Amino acid sequence: MAELNNRWFLRILLAGMLFVLIPEFTAAQQLQQNDIRAQQEQRMADDRLANQFYRDQEWDKAGAIYFRLFKAYRSKHYFGLYIDCLIQAKRFDDAESAVKEQMKINGSDSDFEVDLGYIYLLQGQEKKATRIFDRVLKDLPAERNYIYITANAFRSRGLNEYAMKVYDFGSQQSSIQYGFHLEKALLYQTMGDFSSSIDQYLLQVNEQPEQLELIKSRLQYMLLLDIDQSMANLLREKLLKTAQDHPENENYGALLIWFALQQNDFDIAMIQARALDRRFGDRETQILDLAAISIDNQQYEVALQGYEYIVNKGKNSPYIIPATVGLLQAKYLIAKNNNVSDVEYYTNLAKEIENSFEKYGLNTADFELALTLAQIQAFELGQTTNAIAMAEKALQLPLSPIDQAKVKLQLADIYLFANEVWEATLLYSQIEKSLKDEPIAHEARFRNARLRYFIGEFGWAQMQLNVLKAATSKLIANDALSLALQISDVMAEDTTGSTLKVLANADLLLYRHQDQQAAQLLDSLRKINRNPVVAPYVLMREASIAVMQKQFAKADSLYSRVFTVYADSYQADDALMKSASINEMNLQNKQQASERYQLLIDKYPSSVFVAEARRKYRILRGDQF
Repeated sequence: MAELNNRWFLRILLAGMLFVLIPEFTAAQQLQQNDIRAQQEQRMADDRLANQFYRDQEWDKAGAIYFRLFKAYRSKHYFGLYIDCLIQAKRFDDAESAVKEQMKINGSDSDFEVDLGYIYLLQGQEKKATRIFDRVLKDLPAERNYIYITANAFRSRGLNEYAMKVYDFGSQQSSIQYGFHLEKALLYQTMGDFSSSIDQYLLQVNEQPEQLELIKSRLQYMLLLDIDQSMANLLREKLLKTAQDHPENENYGALLIWFALQQNDFDIAMIQARALDRRFGDRETQILDLAAISIDNQQYEVALQGYEYIVNKGKNSPYIIPATVGLLQAKYLIAKNNNVSDVEYYTNLAKEIENSFEKYGLNTADFELALTLAQIQAFELGQTTNAIAMAEKALQLPLSPIDQAKVKLQLADIYLFANEVWEATLLYSQIEKSLKDEPIAHEARFRNARLRYFIGEFGWAQMQLNVLKAATSKLIANDALSLALQISDVMAEDTTGSTLKVLANADLLLYRHQDQQAAQLLDSLRKINRNPVVAPYVLMREASIAVMQKQFAKADSLYSRVFTVYADSYQADDALMKSASINEMNLQNKQQASERYQLLIDKYPSSVFVAEARRKYRILRGDQF
């Protein structure tokens, strides 16, 4: 019992002592923290002051503070800045003495040795400097961390060639087992040797494929500095060669596809995606994605190649239905892009689509093919009743809200073609209200604004177009801007609106494929209105009619007048692109086409057509993909 009482007594005594000591300990701890905080604040203040003196080139004042900071915190960063100040003040003897003193204290240290050699180099004592630098290289230990430190010491003094020798030594050491490719790539970039820099990045892809995304970001940064496409051309050549020389490395193929998409080289991307699928398999979804991207960028031939590749696999492919849908859609888009007006061609294409429905049925997987068929029936074959019935049949499917909107959008277009204006505007409005900020709602709003323009409601159309100029879709925003500018330009020259009404009426006739009536309207407008603001709008429409009538030489002449006589108009770059395309595809004048693509690139660098013009120009120049 006594022992138990003693234990309780000791516990109470200890608790009392702690009760007395804890406040004293807490107070001491608080004082210590305050001292540390004060030291940190003083260090930051000194650092800021020294940096300000350094920026003002007051070298002695800055050097004194940096040296004090170095003595207090033993940071090589401060010592390096101190030496910088001595060098800038031409106090080479003081700098040499300071470095030698640190070498006595620290022994062999590459940072100090490089500093000493650099000081000799600045004084013209190149032999002494070279002896020191060579000794540093000779004494390099095979340690990865030491390689970093020494290379950085040379780099900080602008001695990049020696830094590269350090990395080369490190990469040759079997005990390190690291190639220093990323470090070399950055160093070559600093030295302006972009070819070698790219080579090192590609070696890194091979050695550490998990860093593929990092390397993409590094290459992307290099491309940001590319002002004349020389870097992009160099990277393209190296990626193509590396992917061809090492087909077993799928990461090179993936990197090439990434770059090709960055440069809008959809054909290169598709070729490589198919090559990867043939070698490794399991790339069909990527091919479908690339085909869809190609469609969005009006690269219909490229998309067709991708879809055909999958369709040719037959039933072995689980993606046969989406590939079939894409293939038939691409065929239609290619025909439209090439101004095909042959009724027999569209009749046969419609039959192919109908055969597809017989084979796979009409369902949610291929409903978009129904829209293509409806488009062919209405716009190419004049079968608007059949087209409306086809679209309404697709609407009966259990579609998502977005897919329902796609069908309604197509149906509205057909109603407008059939002169059912109010049915069309009702459907456009439904899409716009039901999906609000979705891209398809922006498209519906644009088409509704265009409809109002067609029927002469210019104020309402302009109001909607002004909103759409900020649309997320670049294509919609560009279309909205073009139509808004046309309305404002022509109205500024003719406030009565009569000129714009004639243009709008001609555009509606063109939309309905009533080319002759549109041509008559435009001809009468040109005779009574020779205003230089209105003229390019009239010429562009007359040129499009000439294309529809396969009068390509006439169309080229009209487009040429736009970009030569009215080079400052908003239609000039569009006219130049269309003229180049006609010369390439229809007139077989490759030289003329090449010159016009080049003119577009040089004269209108911010045009939405530049990327495609650059791609076409490279092909005509003979670049091998």
